[in-house]
Amino acid sequence: MAKRKTSSKNTKTIATIIAVILVLIVGALDYFGVINLSDEQAEISVSSTASDAENTVSFVDVGQGNCTLAVSGDSAILIDAGETDKGEDVVSYLEAMNVTKLDYIIISHQHTDHMGGMIDVLNSDIEVGKIIMPEIPEKLTPTSYTYTNLLTAIEEKGLSVRAARDEQFEVGDFTVSTFAMEGDYSDLNNYSVVTKIETDAGSFIIMGDLETTAEKELLSKDADLSADVILVGHHGSSSSSSDSLLESVNPSCAVISVGADNSYGHPNDATIERIENYTDSIYRTDLNGTIVFDCDGKNLSMNVEKSE
Repeated sequence: MAKRKTSSKNTKTIATIIAVILVLIVGALDYFGVINLSDEQAEISVSSTASDAENTVSFVDVGQGNCTLAVSGDSAILIDAGETDKGEDVVSYLEAMNVTKLDYIIISHQHTDHMGGMIDVLNSDIEVGKIIMPEIPEKLTPTSYTYTNLLTAIEEKGLSVRAARDEQFEVGDFTVSTFAMEGDYSDLNNYSVVTKIETDAGSFIIMGDLETTAEKELLSKDADLSADVILVGHHGSSSSSSDSLLESVNPSCAVISVGADNSYGHPNDATIERIENYTDSIYRTDLNGTIVFDCDGKNLSMNVEKSE
């Protein structure tokens, strides 16, 4: 007996059913995090013109240290403020950005190149809401003059410190997430608070001085760490920015806060090579000065203080 031919109509029906099933499967895999359909990297335009946007994220040039300011209208958050001798520069920048109140101050960890300049900020006329710092083991608590002065400035401002934790809160139009490390580490860097800032235009992740050891703990939190812009951990040190971390973040742009001709050899060549596997857009405060991202609208644009 001759075989009956499958009709063209039946073939199209089967193909349609298969296509629908595939779409449902892919959608389910994306929903449950097995695959990620949003891995496409954002395009970020670059300009040398100063930003007058309402929503900005600035990576302030404080030499060999870190300082990030996120401003959304009348709301603002300051993450780190460089060394003690950079405090006045940070206050001047806040004033230039018309910041009269900081809803949050986050001190990523208690090393002087991150907390030192915060003393001048606290002693200024700028109003401060909440202060977040990591809870650290007693054996790692600094005994430095700088740390003592910081605690005194906090007390004199009538404020208290809240221990960092995994949480999410709003600052103006921004959604801010913090991640606290709780492992048993021998290096203060590994207690750095990691902060993610999400805007309508794009997202940022600020790594503090977190090293690869604690990056594993961060990755184990099973949080969404993807971001358009990463402030590279530990100034581009060889001890940070593992492939696993970079793959999870998948940045379109990397910013390295680092001092010119610093004695640490930052950023490390091998670290730069790892970052270049994900993006060729790498900017440095020693070469580009303060770097400001305009977060108005639906796309990020970046303004650099100076070209290389």
